[in-house]
Amino acid sequence: MKVYEIKSGNTNCYLIQMFRSGKWVLIDAGTADDKKFLEKIQQVTPLEQISLLVLTHGHYDHVGYAAELQQNYGVKILMHADDQKLVENGKMDFPPANNKIGKLIRWYHLRKRSKKIYPPFHPDIVINQQTKLEEFPELEFLPLPGHTMGSIGVVYGEILFAGDLMMNLFSPSPSWFAEDFELLAQSMDTVKNRKLSMIYPGHGKRFPLRALL
Repeated sequence: MKVYEIKSGNTNCYLIQMFRSGKWVLIDAGTADDKKFLEKIQQVTPLEQISLLVLTHGHYDHVGYAAELQQNYGVKILMHADDQKLVENGKMDFPPANNKIGKLIRWYHLRKRSKKIYPPFHPDIVINQQTKLEEFPELEFLPLPGHTMGSIGVVYGEILFAGDLMMNLFSPSPSWFAEDFELLAQSMDTVKNRKLSMIYPGHGKRFPLRALL
């Protein structure tokens, strides 16, 4: 598998190419106020070549270009049922924070609410549980609720694309933001109990899972 990090503001999206099939999968779709997001992808592959868009959760900074990719380029969208209403309503949301820096970040982004608007859309594939797709046998879609109720991770071998379950702003940590911090802790336990080595977070640089053990 080849992994390309596509930055969109301070959000990491990941464009990956499957080793066996050569198919392209995009994990998260950037923020709508990043006017060059699609151009960044096209520097790697034509948009029409993307077979699947996986949304790790329904927040504005991860779904900004989902509607355009679906409607204009035929990209299928997969996400968890528990975040479906967020994107179908085009809702800008930001969960509570558990520390002072996080609370300041949340306050700042909520002040900029008018710039966080994205077009609503309906996902093509909605999951409720740990899932594999026949077309992408190398990938596993793993529910990891807490940051949002419908957060998921994407597992490839010993790699986890973690969305906002974890972050690496100053150092690797569980997310500072969650709808349910108890569920977030349970999802962290789920990850720690699996044979995973490398974490690709939604914010900050990738890091080895052992940094959190």
